[in-house]
Amino acid sequence: MNARKSCIVITLFMIVGLFASACASAATPTPAPAAPLKTAPASSTDASTGDTLPINFQNAVPHEQGRMIIKNGELSLLVADSNRAIDLATGIAVNSGGYVISSKTSGDVEFKSATLTLGVPSDQFEAAQRQLRALAVQVLSDTSSGQDVSEEYVDLQSRLTNLEATAARIREFLQQATRVDEALVVNAKLTEVDGQIEQVKGRMQYLQNRSAFSTIAVNLEPQRPASTPPGWTPSKTIDAAANALAGLLRGLADTTIWLAIAIAPVGVPVVLVLWLIARTRRSRVKPGSQTAITPSGK
Repeated sequence: MNARKSCIVITLFMIVGLFASACASAATPTPAPAAPLKTAPASSTDASTGDTLPINFQNAVPHEQGRMIIKNGELSLLVADSNRAIDLATGIAVNSGGYVISSKTSGDVEFKSATLTLGVPSDQFEAAQRQLRALAVQVLSDTSSGQDVSEEYVDLQSRLTNLEATAARIREFLQQATRVDEALVVNAKLTEVDGQIEQVKGRMQYLQNRSAFSTIAVNLEPQRPASTPPGWTPSKTIDAAANALAGLLRGLADTTIWLAIAIAPVGVPVVLVLWLIARTRRSRVKPGSQTAITPSGK
């Protein structure tokens, strides 16, 4: 009897528990079904050119409109203070998230010329150029260029995929090789393919780095004070006249030396011989030696 009562009590407790659970479920609002997760497409289209770009390319290249562009700039600036301009140009590169690639200075301390090569993030390229132009008293030259390497990068990705698939097949052949000579041939081919994979990866890494950071070459020229025309100084005129006279005397002395050394040994004997010949001719013709001619028949 007691066992029967226990079973009845347990059954009642179970019925009450089920009823309470049903009431709680009815009181709780049913949540809206979760939106299905959107899977990223395998590729997307560039709006500027219509080219299909892989998703990993877009993630690797966060540049304008998904393009991978290598930017280069050259600035020649006339500045009032070269030392201050060098410090400010370095600060512009560092504050934009870049760095100084190289630096070269020449000239004296007061008027120093400098050439800086700065590396700045590509998205800060135009802003850095504007800040650098603001340092100048005058912008002497300004050149910018860009190279779009997006297509080359996509081609490299496709080539890398094919090479990695080829390497995987070669490894399968290597595992199936039963002879040593076969294994050596397959391993040599695998080494060749692995080398090509490393070359492609290196080129892709180079393009990523060069497109992520742009290069700006800055030439800083100091502004020199305007020169005034010199006034008249008699002392400088006297010095110039004295130098001219000294040059004339040196020229006469050089001429005399040439005459005495190079011409006199030859010219003096010739003149002496000519003088003797003339004197001999004069001595033969004496005055009164000619006879007067008288008319005939007288």
